[in-house]
Amino acid sequence: MRDAVERLANRWTVLVTHVLEDGPTRFNSIKRRLDVSSQVLTRVLRDLERDGLIERTVHPEVPVRVEYSLTSLGATMCIPVHSVREWAEKVSSDIADARTAWDQQHQAD
Repeated sequence: MRDAVERLANRWTVLVTHVLEDGPTRFNSIKRRLDVSSQVLTRVLRDLERDGLIERTVHPEVPVRVEYSLTSLGATMCIPVHSVREWAEKVSSDIADARTAWDQQHQAD
């Protein structure tokens, strides 16, 4: 259970899952949509593929076209990911306000 919770808790898992919900997507498209470095995205995609949550499909074309998509197991993450994303959107300004208040209160420390 710990591995699954850690995977879901990873911010890049949530963001990549959101992008791949729209269907098969190429690396550079994911990279642009998430504004993430190639190195980080490569690592995240490999981890998700290793966990059986996404699949990498290589199309034998010139140039080679590679697409990533959610597996049936990966699609099961969509409901909890939606919930996490909705929660984050609702509370992000409250969290920012709380941090500002805390920082101001503890500035003299």
